Amino acid sequence: MVISILEAGLILCLTLSLIALAVAFYSLTRIRKQAEANEKLYQRMLRDIAIANTGSVGMGQRLLAMEKRLQSEAQKPRIADDTPDDEFQPYTQAAQLFKMGLGSEEVARRCGLSRAEASLMEMMQKASR
Repeated sequence: MVISILEAGLILCLTLSLIALAVAFYSLTRIRKQAEANEKLYQRMLRDIAIANTGSVGMGQRLLAMEKRLQSEAQKPRIADDTPDDEFQPYTQAAQLFKMGLGSEEVARRCGLSRAEASLMEMMQKASR
């Protein structure tokens, strides 16, 4: 049995067609896997953007509420109070004692301040003179 050139050409074309078909199916499966991976990344990105937007909106709402509170506080009439706050009372008393010439040890003892605070206040009093 002798194969003619025409038959050999047909067999070669059939073989090449089968190889091309196999390569096409392989490429198609890879493309589908890549498309699935891209879709997953896209969905994750959308979720992350939604989370970031929600956080931004929440932060913006909190800032607006804070701004409204600040504006309402600024519009309230202020009552001038010449009496010092209770938390600053020891410091005010210490300043008066330093003006009278007492030392930091004595001022710390009388006002209930630490020696470091009294020394710092004494230095500030001297520097301001």
